[in-house]
Amino acid sequence: MNKPTLTLLIAALCAAYPAWGEETTLEQVHVQAERDDFDARQNATSTRLVYGREELDRMNELTVGDYLRRLPSVTFTGPPGTPKDVRLRGMDKGYTEILIDGEPVATGTKERQIQVDRLPLDMVERIEVIRAPGADMTNEGLMGAINIVLRDAPNQRVSNARMVAGRVSGEKTDKDTWNLSGQYGNATGDVRWLLNAAVGQRGELKTKSKSEQGFVAATGVRNSWKDEFEDERVSTDTLDFSPRVNIKLAGGDELVLTPWITSSDERKTKDVDKFKYNTPATGANYVGDGRRAETEDKLRETARLRGEWKHKLEGGQLSVYAASQQGGEVKDKTALEYNAAGALTKTTLEHDDKDEQEWFLGAKAERKLGIHKLSTGLEYKDKSRKDSKTATENGVPKALARGDNFDIDEKRWAVFLQDEITLGGGHFLTPGARAIRNDLAAVDALRQTSSGKTRALTPSLHYLWQVDPRNNLRASATKTIKPPKFDELSPVTEIASGANSLSNPDKSGNPDLRPEQAVGLELGWEHFLPKNGGVLGASLFNRLITDKVDTVTALEGARFVSRPQNVGDAKVWGIELDARPRMDIIGMPELMLRFNYTRLFSEITSTTTGQTTRIKDQPPFVYNIGFDWQLPRWDAAWGVNYNYTPKFLKNPTEPLKPDDEAEQKLLDMYVMKRLGKDVSLRFTAANLLDMVKDKDKYEYNASNQKIKFTQEAERGGRAFFIAVEGKF
Repeated sequence: MNKPTLTLLIAALCAAYPAWGEETTLEQVHVQAERDDFDARQNATSTRLVYGREELDRMNELTVGDYLRRLPSVTFTGPPGTPKDVRLRGMDKGYTEILIDGEPVATGTKERQIQVDRLPLDMVERIEVIRAPGADMTNEGLMGAINIVLRDAPNQRVSNARMVAGRVSGEKTDKDTWNLSGQYGNATGDVRWLLNAAVGQRGELKTKSKSEQGFVAATGVRNSWKDEFEDERVSTDTLDFSPRVNIKLAGGDELVLTPWITSSDERKTKDVDKFKYNTPATGANYVGDGRRAETEDKLRETARLRGEWKHKLEGGQLSVYAASQQGGEVKDKTALEYNAAGALTKTTLEHDDKDEQEWFLGAKAERKLGIHKLSTGLEYKDKSRKDSKTATENGVPKALARGDNFDIDEKRWAVFLQDEITLGGGHFLTPGARAIRNDLAAVDALRQTSSGKTRALTPSLHYLWQVDPRNNLRASATKTIKPPKFDELSPVTEIASGANSLSNPDKSGNPDLRPEQAVGLELGWEHFLPKNGGVLGASLFNRLITDKVDTVTALEGARFVSRPQNVGDAKVWGIELDARPRMDIIGMPELMLRFNYTRLFSEITSTTTGQTTRIKDQPPFVYNIGFDWQLPRWDAAWGVNYNYTPKFLKNPTEPLKPDDEAEQKLLDMYVMKRLGKDVSLRFTAANLLDMVKDKDKYEYNASNQKIKFTQEAERGGRAFFIAVEGKF
């Protein structure tokens, strides 16, 4: 979708709403949003954590990603302080499903996941962390799902605005950030409606130093030593719009329209200065070794239009829905290479265009029959995606790589049946089953075809015992499935540029790749404090994964080849603690503590080597600790949050290439001052410790002799924001 089209769509949607001047004065109603969060968590039949608007407002975060890093079991990749790809329970991002209003997102990416730093937090009504899905929702998040629910049409007049301005302070420069967001809506007659929009510019910085040393395997003498110093600067223009219309029809029926548009235009510059030691053995004769300069413009857009008709039944409801969505990414990149004398030696131009189109329709019905609440549904999805990439090097077209051009068609059926049974005495049992059929066909850059078929029945069973009004015991058993990524099925081998080696292998897909499946077990306890005083939670989880997929580099004939393989069965388990207690117990009801800790374990046994190790990229633990302190005497509040992930070995499955992931320490704080009944001023500081990610990488040959050592240090910078927010 181009910008004129996007502008016209926004204008058309705005025109469909009542005029701004048509206001209805209603009595102000105070909603206890946090109580609603705790009630939603307490009464959910499946295991989920709920974070509503009051909780989301506290830290003045700009994006969903900024907030998610505070939640239990959540880790991220990316520069320090810049959360992009969310991971639950320490696993790769592909094991976490991201939903918007309960639906997967069309993004144009092969990983089927949207980067959560694209989503403004102010447009969100609540965030749900779903640890064990019911049969009535998609179940491709083997470690869980994050459902981001956008603001809904109100029952009374709403008029909010928020202006945020700030600066990211980096090692070499600063970048400005600003965002303007607002909501305006009302309920007039049979129509409820909301305009929910945000526009802004986000700045990001990254500096990185890299030192790479090579060694003669037999003697251990250093025979190469190169340094690189990288400076990356990013500015992203953002535009988001998610209006809502609810129309009451005859007989109690309702029509719900939920459009959603998000657009981000990212402009990035990256300069890399190179140096080397001409006498590497002794570290002498340090000289310049050239420079690389890159510029990149990346436009990412997603648009969805969904409509749902809700029809009341005796003791239940029938809903029929349909939607169309598009996700795309257009990237233009220029890379200039200079030699040590400053002469231009290489010019590379790349154009990359990804476009994903999807439409789907479905129906759901639920009805209460005695102690049973039966629900069933059927859904069909049709998706197509085109990846198109062209590149030239010094004006000469480059050979296409295996994953550069792809045409993909995917057709999916899903049907579910679920029963919520009220057993009495606070006991609830929710059995269900979901059946899916997924047919995928693809043609890659070399015109090689590949296909994949998935047929699966995924049962689930949830048990809830509300022991008393303040205590819950929960247990769940679920089956989830993760299909292979689109390009993993291609049979084509992409020849490595340069000398083929263990660290520079050829790359290939695997048409025989099977989908991963997992049986998940959850056991949890929740204690809800009196007078809406918070919650304490503890849970155990276990995932038994079959046909675990990982990239394996091995010698095939005379060449090293890296390809995805079903490497064997795996197990992931852990302990999760989370607490948000108000400190009434010590006479400080204005103080609310927040704490969560997750201890993570895993095992995988390779079918090729027989070796048992931890799973790749999983940290041993992660925790958050902080507080929110209301100061009624000054009409103010302040809070602090500290996030910690320890240093750990990223790739224990590859003993010849040990790679340490850096320790991460993030300290954030906020101060809020009310300037009146409906206006407040908020100051936020993020990444106050100016965290540096230090990484060490080693490489050994088959005889366990060291041949390479690499050190990296990466920094993102501190960020400071001030916000004015009000209701009008």
